[in-house]
Amino acid sequence: MKKSIIALSTVLVLVVSGSAAAGINFNGSLETNLDWHKGVEEDAVVQVSPSSELELNFGLKTGEEKTRAVVEFGIKDENKTGLDLELDASKLALKKAYIETDGAFWYGGPEATTRFGSLDINYGPFAKVDGEYGVSVSNMQVGPASLNGFYSIPTEENEIKGMRADVSVQDAQAGSTIIHDNNGFHFVIDGVARPMENLVVGAGFTTQKDFAEEVDGEEANGLAGLERLFVVGAEYQVDESTSVHGGYRSITNKWKPAYIANKNNRNDQGQNWVHEGDRQDKGIYIGVATEQQGVYIHADYDQMFEEAILAARTEVEGYDLNVQTVIDVNKGEEQIRTNKTSFGAAKTFTAAEGLEVDTSYKGTWVPGNGVSHTVGAQTTLGMVPAINGLELSTAVTVADRETIGYTAGAEFNAPNGVSLAVERVGGNYADEDVVLGTTAKAGISVKF
Repeated sequence: MKKSIIALSTVLVLVVSGSAAAGINFNGSLETNLDWHKGVEEDAVVQVSPSSELELNFGLKTGEEKTRAVVEFGIKDENKTGLDLELDASKLALKKAYIETDGAFWYGGPEATTRFGSLDINYGPFAKVDGEYGVSVSNMQVGPASLNGFYSIPTEENEIKGMRADVSVQDAQAGSTIIHDNNGFHFVIDGVARPMENLVVGAGFTTQKDFAEEVDGEEANGLAGLERLFVVGAEYQVDESTSVHGGYRSITNKWKPAYIANKNNRNDQGQNWVHEGDRQDKGIYIGVATEQQGVYIHADYDQMFEEAILAARTEVEGYDLNVQTVIDVNKGEEQIRTNKTSFGAAKTFTAAEGLEVDTSYKGTWVPGNGVSHTVGAQTTLGMVPAINGLELSTAVTVADRETIGYTAGAEFNAPNGVSLAVERVGGNYADEDVVLGTTAKAGISVKF
């Protein structure tokens, strides 16, 4: 009901704002695929897997220089076992609806951005609130402080409100977040400073206080259950080519932050290692990185994950060379042991005019399992007009004389928009998860 009220209110604003510049956005996608797979067994049969997906989005934006209104609806249908789709109007969902304005709350006051409707709260990796509707105020500059706050519409399940304050003074920045809901308080404080030209230090502390629950039929007094995370670190730039870093991290094992960001391997802001379960609850981390005569070398030790990594990479006459060793520390009976070592090389060759081939080699040594070798090549054909853009790839993996596997594949986007692909996986692999056989795919997708 609250979503419908917000959407209706926003639409009314759009209708009565005759002087505003309105824009209607409509986009979506339709995708259909057919997969065929046949195993290597003599009695294997062809398995056909059809699938389809439809997504439609409708949006309306309007506003003047300081006031904006946005409404977005969407509908989606998937069929993992067939190609038929149903455009069911009952599946139409409101994805986003809000009114936003820039300006001060009083004459001469500091300006801020105020939003009514769908909230987008991201105060850091441990203060991210999704799927709420309410009111938010952001980017209010009061002296050296930047203030942000929000209040979500209460529901039967929860009522969430919070604020974030950041202060910048010369070479130091500090911030604090507090979020209050029906379960308790969630608190974050973090900061970074540059006490010297080449030295950066930072620290962060996150905790939550859960409201006391009944214990043995009696209500506990006050607040109970302190769970927390603490991290402190520093990085020093020794010279233009060398830097060192280190720090300490600690987390209580029972701590499950309610507003933590999802794991993101491309942008780890500290939340990734919280999501990991195979780790210690505290430990130091240290590392050094340097580049000497074209060779980039780095070494890291992480006590929380009980491992050290030594790695190097360089380029020699067009060859990209790399090597990395992962060492287990205090795991099992041995204090120090090699987990695995990987090494590789890659180079692009010009086989003929207009034909370049990307070649690669990767070797992996695991104690007790020997060395496996993988040699691969990939190219895109452009010499034959009829199949311009055809991608060919192949790879051979050798673990021992009896464990040799290979893959060969081709992909082509036809002029009519149909994408075609075929891959053959054969031989023997040490990895039991590798699926042997021939797979063909055909599909078409349209975005609008």
